[in-house]
Parts: sequence; C-alpha cells; structure tokens
Amino acid sequence: MKEKSMECPTCGEYGDLLHATIRKTGQQVIVCSECDLLWAHPQQDIDPARASDVASFLAQAGIEPDWQELQLGARVPPPATV
Repeated sequence: MKEKSMECPTCGEYGDLLHATIRKTGQQVIVCSECDLLWAHPQQDIDPARASDVASFLAQAGIEPDWQELQLGARVPPPATV
C-alpha cells in the first residue's frame, strides 16, 4: 500500500510531493515527482502561483538544471483534517 502524501495542486494524485534539499546550497524545497514543479519556501502554502519548474529554478541559481542536484526526502504529509 502506498504511503499517503499531499496531492500536487496541479497534477493531483499522479505526483508525489517530496521534501528535497538542493545539494550545492542546502536549501530545503518541495518538489512534485510528476510535473516537476518546485516550491522554494516549504513553510508557505503549496500554491501553483508560488511554484516554478525544477530546471528553471536550478538554472537561475547557477546550478546544473538536473534532478541529480536534488537530494530527495520524505513525502509531504497530507494536511490534517479537523
């Protein structure tokens, strides 16, 4: 059984949102394994308007635009329901 994770706001249940660390800078980010979106501020809401794609974000930081530059971590848990 697949571990439950937060759904990506753009591709829904198809992609897993994962915590990740940019290897060269240590910056913590969240990435979608399906649509390649990246959220540079994981403490903020996961909103498509705040996302950029992985390759563009890395290139703008002067880093090779490749997923190998990311150290992937745990899935982002779904929001708590009240």
